[in-house]
Amino acid sequence: MKILLILVILVMAAGLIGTLSLSGKGDEDYSSSTKSNIARLTLIYVGLAVALMVGIGLYVAL
Repeated sequence: MKILLILVILVMAAGLIGTLSLSGKGDEDYSSSTKSNIARLTLIYVGLAVALMVGIGLYVAL
């Protein structure tokens, strides 16, 4: 079970790092217009992390 949790965290971290690294590239107009999108994506990743931890916690508890 610990291995699966570690794999989930690694996949989420890789997705977050990939998203943030790609967002820094491009021209100035594009990068300025994507700041709100990056904030939304970050919130989605945080919400997903919380949901996964709650789900895994419930699975282990039951």
